[in-house]
Amino acid sequence: MKRFIILSILLIGAVTSEAQVEVIADGRLQTILEQHITFNEIARTAPGYRIKVGVFTGPGSKQKAFDLREELANRFPDLRAYVFFEEPNFTVKCGDYTSKLNAYGLYVHLKELYPSSAIIRDYINFPVLSKDDLVIPEYYEEESE
Repeated sequence: MKRFIILSILLIGAVTSEAQVEVIADGRLQTILEQHITFNEIARTAPGYRIKVGVFTGPGSKQKAFDLREELANRFPDLRAYVFFEEPNFTVKCGDYTSKLNAYGLYVHLKELYPSSAIIRDYINFPVLSKDDLVIPEYYEEESE
């Protein structure tokens, strides 16, 4: 019991006291950290969920996949649909959802039309907040006098 009380007092003292820590590290560590930050700033994907609508293999599978993507685009104009080649299959996936719950509403509709639909984990594109997000800004250089 004495050990527990002494350990508790030391732990409380360590938590409440302020200390300064100086980290001495190799300069290469800072370079790697900066590269990691730069990579994450330009990354265009995040972990999330998509709805797998169809998988095609064999002759004519590429055309079938693109036809299905076109059909999805016509039925659901605001939905982003993608065709992926995962050897030997062409897979049609749609949506960019951050959670399964967000994907579930559309999944219910798609399940009626395409019985093989399933919600899967995937790397998703960041959601479009406005039409301006889809436009790539032009390079602009201010002219000096």
